Order: sequence, then C-alpha cells, then structure tokens
Amino acid sequence: MKVTTLTAALLLTTACTTQTTHIYKPDGTKQCQPPTTTLTDSTTTLTNAGINVLTSTCATQTGMAVITVCGAPTLGIHLHEIKTSDVPQAKRLGYEEAHNLVNKDRGTGYETIDCPNPH
Repeated sequence: MKVTTLTAALLLTTACTTQTTHIYKPDGTKQCQPPTTTLTDSTTTLTNAGINVLTSTCATQTGMAVITVCGAPTLGIHLHEIKTSDVPQAKRLGYEEAHNLVNKDRGTGYETIDCPNPH
C-alpha cells in the first residue's frame, strides 16, 4: 500500500512539473500574397514527428522593421508550446525557441495574433 501511494504521489508530482517551451517557425507569408502554410500545417509537421503539441497560435515578431514591398517576407510566425524535452527534435525540423525573439534592450519580442485567412 505504501509503495502504491508513493508511486502515485511521484507520478502526480512529475506530471505537475513537466516543463514546457514555446517554439516558433516563420510562417512563410509574403506581403501582398495569401499565406502558403497554415498553423494546422505547422502543428501537423510536429505531431507527425512524434512531438506532442500542447498549444498553437499565430503570432508576429515585434520591435523589428520590415521593408514594405510586395513579395517581401512578413514577421508572422507559428508559435507552439511543447515539452522542453522535445525541443531538440523540433529544432531539427527548423523550429527555434521563442524566448530567443525577446530582447528587452532592443525592444524586440512577439505577440499572438489572429491567424491570417488563407484565401
């Protein structure tokens, strides 16, 4: 009985302390053009690689200047929350840790937005 109780307590403690990390990848959208990839596409890439995606949202990088001309990239990103232990595998798929976008001295970061309409 004591072993069962200890095991259950350990499992609950471990479940509550699972660390997560936000990762991102540019969404590939070009100015004056409809999106070429969706948040669903990005999520599917991760799940097909065996990565459990906890949350997903569209976001945009902030505090950066972008040339305004049709065909130039936007600052749109796909943002996902995954287990920290899955970050190395996500990086192999081209994702980066979102905390790397944040630099208070330079005033850069990111904010969530509504996903662009693919039409």
